[in-house]
Amino acid sequence: MLARLLTFCLFFVSGLIASGAVSSPLVAQPPAAAAPAPDVRKLGPQVGDKLPAFSLQDQAGRPRTLESLMGPKGLMLIFSRSASWCPYCKTQIVEMQGRLADVKQSGYEMAVITYDPVPVLAEFATRRQIAFPLLSDPGSAVIKQYGILNTTVDPTNNLYGYSFPGMFIVNRQGVVTSRFFEDGYQERNTMSSVLVRMGSKVNVPATKVASPNVEITSYTTDQVAAPGTHFSVVLDITPAPRVHVYAPGVTGYKPIVLTVKAKPGLVVRAAQYPKSEDYHFKPLDEHVQVYQKPFRIVQDVMIDPSAAGQAALKGATSVTIEGDPELPGVRRQGVLQPAVSAADVDGEPEGAGPRTRARSVTAAGRLYGTDTIRLIQRMWSQLRSRS
Repeated sequence: MLARLLTFCLFFVSGLIASGAVSSPLVAQPPAAAAPAPDVRKLGPQVGDKLPAFSLQDQAGRPRTLESLMGPKGLMLIFSRSASWCPYCKTQIVEMQGRLADVKQSGYEMAVITYDPVPVLAEFATRRQIAFPLLSDPGSAVIKQYGILNTTVDPTNNLYGYSFPGMFIVNRQGVVTSRFFEDGYQERNTMSSVLVRMGSKVNVPATKVASPNVEITSYTTDQVAAPGTHFSVVLDITPAPRVHVYAPGVTGYKPIVLTVKAKPGLVVRAAQYPKSEDYHFKPLDEHVQVYQKPFRIVQDVMIDPSAAGQAALKGATSVTIEGDPELPGVRRQGVLQPAVSAADVDGEPEGAGPRTRARSVTAAGRLYGTDTIRLIQRMWSQLRSRS
């Protein structure tokens, strides 16, 4: 069965963001798994472990070691199935190339390891203008050393030897600081989504709104997403001086909440909130968790790669991501005030109560409310989805 890759161009409320499609030859997908899939989150080095050293050839035939690949802050090491026959892997590598400048600006370098021979990687790198190392692991020696060999494939299969796809982020000492592995082989985190979860900046259009108490900058991390791609809706929030925002989990007060509406074809995961700080409210002798410094909320979103998800999107020309940052009361100098009023968002005079929901808007430059993803069908006749 042939596969169909769908690319998704993100529209912001301020207008269209140009993007290019990712193409790939028509290829057969690997046969069904020979054994139940393990929990990939438990495979390989975990956070706090040191990565094993290696020496592999890159696409130009040059030897590369783990140490030589490091940037000023460390390395993003990605294990991919194949740059020859896996369209999801090819799409991911091309997306990574598009974020290479952001990765370097954050202080990291990145490299991909596959079991493909050097000539295959050389051809792909030349055709797709990949400027970072693609490393050849013949015989899957490093893949096995790292404990991420895909054991669900029958050893008699001619595709046997590829890894479970995933990413290790390490510091300059080679110690894992974070890792990203997903259950389905179709699921991949975009590099820009990973960067924002690390606290780095990415160069994307954004919308901004400000009130006397808080400033919010909102954006989505990616301009192109294929089925299974994890990207993010991001809110960068800056409280005004002497203002704090209540963190999720507080009792007796209304915390800040980001809600993205679920819909067929769109998978919404739990939002990631940063660590809060203890605030002592002396008049009531209360301790409560708050945000007083600039902080970031990251909402993971995925285009559903399952058969049901793709059926829900069949024939669609756009998908709209709708959400509301619920901005409840904040304290300024011991007085409860609304974080954002309706007047702050829409310019309509309205009474400010202690708790206000910021309304979704469509005008450019206003608060995040709706981002639209346009579906563009490319190349293939049918998407084959497997868990």
